[in-house]
Amino acid sequence: MEILQLKKYDPEWKQAWELYKEAVEQKAMLYTEMEFEVFRDKFSCEKKEVATVNLIEKEGTAFASGCLDKRSGKLFITMIIVHKNQRRQGKGKEILTALEQSLEAEAACPNDSLIYELSFFNPNTLTWNIPDQKGVTHPNSPGIDVGSSAYLFFKNCGYREFALQNSYYLNLTAFEYPRAYQEKKQKLEQEGITFQIYDSKCHQGMEDMLKGFGNSMWEDEILAEPNIAEGGRPILVPIQNGHVLGFTGPLSVESGGRGYFAGIAVSADIRGKGLGKLLFHELCNGLKKQGALYMTLFTGENNPARNIYEEVGFQIVRSWSDMRKTKK
Repeated sequence: MEILQLKKYDPEWKQAWELYKEAVEQKAMLYTEMEFEVFRDKFSCEKKEVATVNLIEKEGTAFASGCLDKRSGKLFITMIIVHKNQRRQGKGKEILTALEQSLEAEAACPNDSLIYELSFFNPNTLTWNIPDQKGVTHPNSPGIDVGSSAYLFFKNCGYREFALQNSYYLNLTAFEYPRAYQEKKQKLEQEGITFQIYDSKCHQGMEDMLKGFGNSMWEDEILAEPNIAEGGRPILVPIQNGHVLGFTGPLSVESGGRGYFAGIAVSADIRGKGLGKLLFHELCNGLKKQGALYMTLFTGENNPARNIYEEVGFQIVRSWSDMRKTKK
């Protein structure tokens, strides 16, 4: 099998797009439809800290895409597609092996262990459709859809699961702020805990708190946001004596009606008061008031935060496997 490496404007991109379009139309994967130029630009995009690799079989029967995250040193497998009439002939495994080798060359670190990964940390994010919900999408697939043929394919290629992620959906138009939580909010206010929009000029401790959570994605997203007064997206925070006790949000509605969600966390020294659940109810209520029609999010199977989401009424709509393979 002859495999070519794609450059930005190579004509073979049309064949890759046709494979993608066919797989989406046949519901072999949940990703959303893309116009040709959008598809090509998405997969060939070069970012400062990311190097992409795209391969295609010469006759256009198989396509593979992956990238190197130069910050973490991880090699991500983004997508493997084989034409429906060419499957189960070894072409998927062959082009995956070629992709792994090409990514290894990009990494250029022969003395270190190489980690090939399929997870939500992949910097090349792909939007997918929530099953049975017309027009409802989520901006990132957190791993391999366990209901797809790709799940067993990667297992058979030596990839092993290291986490299970669940995707959740909530119809916000039916959301009602429970009276019990309104009363809880009033009691907390009597203790001096209020819910406000984060303002770096008068609120203290946000940066130290986020670093303490040990989640670099939260740091990148929240700390990089400009202050709301400067046009940034508002972050909802519980405040006591001017000090930040947690965060959620941002309070932002995307063009398709999705209420944006980066995450939620509460400082360890304030846990046990039900602050997390109340904070999340505040977020859902605020997003609904701003016109959001729905929310989607994902979290680990064993993450206690799932209790917060399920308390509000979120339902699991898909499960995903985070997988990796290590080469020493």
